[in-house]
Amino acid sequence: MEATIDRRFELLQLLLELTVQQEAAITDGHMNELMRVLSQKQRAVEQLVRASEQLKNERTQLGDSYRVSEEHRQRNAACDEMHRELLVREKASEEMLSNNRADVASQLQQQDGARRAAKGYGQASRDASSGGGTLDLSQ
Repeated sequence: MEATIDRRFELLQLLLELTVQQEAAITDGHMNELMRVLSQKQRAVEQLVRASEQLKNERTQLGDSYRVSEEHRQRNAACDEMHRELLVREKASEEMLSNNRADVASQLQQQDGARRAAKGYGQASRDASSGGGTLDLSQ
């Protein structure tokens, strides 16, 4: 059981490190880096789920007869705290990504509006040079 607690602890530390990288990639707008980090996180999450299931099964099988060291009790409590921290930071990352996506959409709309305006001005200029848009004041 102690080995499983150690494995969960290592995986949670890794996930926290990857979350730091994820946050930086989102902040910097590096989507390729974000995808790489998310891929690594997915594998670590899958391993964490397996380790957590294994710990649960070991607890069920051994019941109250097996005692873990105080160090591992503390490490298990630290695992619970790291897990809570991960959930909070993951939610914050989702919000950052959503905000970034909204900002990019707004910028694209502004660029599209500017492009349409420039195209409209270009068309008006061509119409004026071809004589179709001039006022004849010769009379």
